[in-house]
This record gives sequence, C-alpha cells and structure tokens, in this order.
Amino acid sequence: ALFIRTIGLGRATVKIGIANLAYNFRRLIWLEGRTVPV
Repeated sequence: ALFIRTIGLGRATVKIGIANLAYNFRRLIWLEGRTVPV
C-alpha cells in the first residue's frame, strides 16, 4: 500500500529506500519487543 508520486527515477528510488528503511526499523523494534531476554 505504498504510492509514490515523484518527478524522476532517482527521487522515486530514494523515497522507496527511505520507506523501506523505516519499515525495517519498525519491524526490528516489533521483533525485539516480542522476544523475552533469557
């Protein structure tokens, strides 16, 4: 559900990269929150 409107392929690539990075950080935080330290 990611819709990007940018002028130029370079900007679109950067925007997708930033969105991907933000998603990965959220996923990492969620996974870290689920695991219980032993």
